[in-house]
Amino acid sequence: METPTRLQILVAAERLFATQGIDATSLRQVSSEARQRNTAAAKYHFENKETLIRAIFEHRLSVIDARRAELLTSAETGRLGDPRELVEILVRPLAEQATRSGSYYVRFLDRVCEYVGRDVTALPDLGGLEEAVAVGRLVTDRLPGLTRPPLRPRIRWAGQLIISALADLEGTQGAAATAELDAESYVVALIDAVTGLLTVDATARPAGQR
Repeated sequence: METPTRLQILVAAERLFATQGIDATSLRQVSSEARQRNTAAAKYHFENKETLIRAIFEHRLSVIDARRAELLTSAETGRLGDPRELVEILVRPLAEQATRSGSYYVRFLDRVCEYVGRDVTALPDLGGLEEAVAVGRLVTDRLPGLTRPPLRPRIRWAGQLIISALADLEGTQGAAATAELDAESYVVALIDAVTGLLTVDATARPAGQR
């Protein structure tokens, strides 16, 4: 259970990290944004940015992971063999967060992804994301071709696409992310796109090409 002061700092940090980026935001700025008289308050409570990032994950993921676990539990065994069903279980909880009024979490997550060099496979090392990783493994288990070197990057690309697309959606505060699509249609299109990315057959190379 977070104390009121720690919670104020977490919310302020999430907002600043989301809008300014991780490297461009100092702990002193976070303290000021959280309306703390002591400009060292963020450092006192969280020591450094990495600890603060983990704390934001812990704060948000309890709800997101619970929702993802609920979707996994409610899915029939047969449906878990459907790649699109698994992708929806991966995407839907984060999409629901993105469309919440005043949310900055997905844009924060996008900035963290930027902070680790756009390598989504490095995100679990920062803490949390266990449920997302578990669903990702289910996808890999049911699509064993993804372990082959030519297809392996698709897992990373899929994660990048999910985060960046939902960060764009969140930036509109749940309204239509484009002039053509409402929020739900946008999420369905994203699920379809990620499913296609993960399942489309590799193009055969002409003989003689490596």
